[in-house]
Amino acid sequence: MHEGDEAEPDSRFIVVRSESTVLASAANKLGNWVSMKMEAGWVPQGSPQIHNDGKKFYMIQAMTKL
Repeated sequence: MHEGDEAEPDSRFIVVRSESTVLASAANKLGNWVSMKMEAGWVPQGSPQIHNDGKKFYMIQAMTKL
């Protein structure tokens, strides 16, 4: 699995994610991915979520396609 989106070609729902040892970096990466997806017609669904396992920060954003 890699950073970015995890979508089937014809799906209407994706989860965009990023990870980093630094919170600001994870947030910037997620922001870049979300912006790219918005340009392609995707819309954020709800608020981004964050998790820290003590080593890395993981951020995800659900998105839908209208």
